[in-house]
Amino acid sequence: MIRSNPGVSASSQTTHAIARWDADSRDRHQSRLLRHLVDLVTWLYTFGGYLLSLYLVTRPGWMLPLAGVSLMAHTMILSALLTHECMHGTMSKRPALNAHLGRASTLISGACYVPYALLRRQHLDHHRNRVGYDGFSITRWVASLPPALRHIVMALEWCYVPVLSYVARFRSLAMPFLQAQHRPLRTRIAIVLLLRGACYLALLSISPWSGLWIFCAHGVMLTILRIYDCFHHTFEVIALGTPMPRLERDYEQRNTYSSLISREHMWLNRIFLNYGFHNAHHAFPHAHWTDLARIDAALYPASRAHCIHRRELLRGYHRHRVARILEGLGRPEVIDGKVVMDRYYGIVMNISFIVYDV
Repeated sequence: MIRSNPGVSASSQTTHAIARWDADSRDRHQSRLLRHLVDLVTWLYTFGGYLLSLYLVTRPGWMLPLAGVSLMAHTMILSALLTHECMHGTMSKRPALNAHLGRASTLISGACYVPYALLRRQHLDHHRNRVGYDGFSITRWVASLPPALRHIVMALEWCYVPVLSYVARFRSLAMPFLQAQHRPLRTRIAIVLLLRGACYLALLSISPWSGLWIFCAHGVMLTILRIYDCFHHTFEVIALGTPMPRLERDYEQRNTYSSLISREHMWLNRIFLNYGFHNAHHAFPHAHWTDLARIDAALYPASRAHCIHRRELLRGYHRHRVARILEGLGRPEVIDGKVVMDRYYGIVMNISFIVYDV
C-alpha cells in the first residue's frame, strides 16, 4: 500500500477554498479580459514559435538549430498543456471552441493520431475515477526483455533518452492494426503518419540535420513532461477494464502532489502554464491555469506538505531514473511537513492527454 500524504486532508481545505474562491469572484470577472489576452499571446507564441523553430532547425551551423531545438521543445510542451486546458474547458465557455482549439494544439504535440474526443475522455476518466490507467505495464515489459536488450534500454534511460516513452507511443500506434476492437483508428493513424512523414521528408530535403534536431526537441519535451508527471500522484495503477475501487472522499488530495519550479518567484511556474500546481488542478479541474497558484494558496495556506520543489524534484527524478523502471512507484513520506523522496521513485506512464492508452 502506497503511503499517501498524511499532511493533507482535502475535505475541509476544499470547503474553505471554495468560500475564498467565491468571495474572490468579482476580481476574477475583472481580470477576465486580461486572462483572454494572456491566452491569445500564449496561443500565438505556441504556433508562431513552432513555425519559427522549424525554420531554425533547417539552418546551417549549430547555433541557430540549437535555438530552434529549445524553442521547438517549449512550444511542443505548451501545445500539450494547451490541449490539457481545452480538455477541461478553460479556454472558452463554448465547448465547441474548446474542442476546435484542442484539436489544433494536438498538431504540434503529436497527439493528433487519435481523435481528440478519445484523448479527452481518457484524461477526464483519470480525474473522475482517481486512478492511473495502464494498458501497457512498462515495468513488466522491461523485465520480460532479453538481458542484452534490457541493458540497452536501461542505459538509454540512464542517459536521459526517453526510450520507454517512444516504445509506449509506437505501441499505441501499432495496436489498432493488431487488435480488431481498435480497427476504426487504423485509417486515421495511417493518414496522419503519411502526412507527418511527408512533412519530415520535406524538412530533411532542406537540411539532413533537421531530423536530429527535431528528435532532440521531442526528447526534451517528453523528458520535461515526464519530470512533471513523475511524482504528481500515488494513485493506484490499474489495468484497463478493471473494476473501479471504492475510494474515500479525500483520497484524491491525499495522493496528489504539486511539482513547483519556485515559490519565491511564482512567475517561473507560468513558463509551463502552472501545470505543477496539481493539487489545485485536481481540486478545481475547470479552473484556468492563471488561477491555480491562488487556488493552491487558498487550499493550503499553512501547509507545504503537498509540494515538491524544483531541487527535490530534479534530484528525485535523476536519482531514481532507473529504480522507478525496475521497482515501480515507491513510497513517499512526509516528515516535518516536507516530502521525503528517498523511497519515492515516481512512475513512468503515458501522458494521458497526448498518448491514447490501448
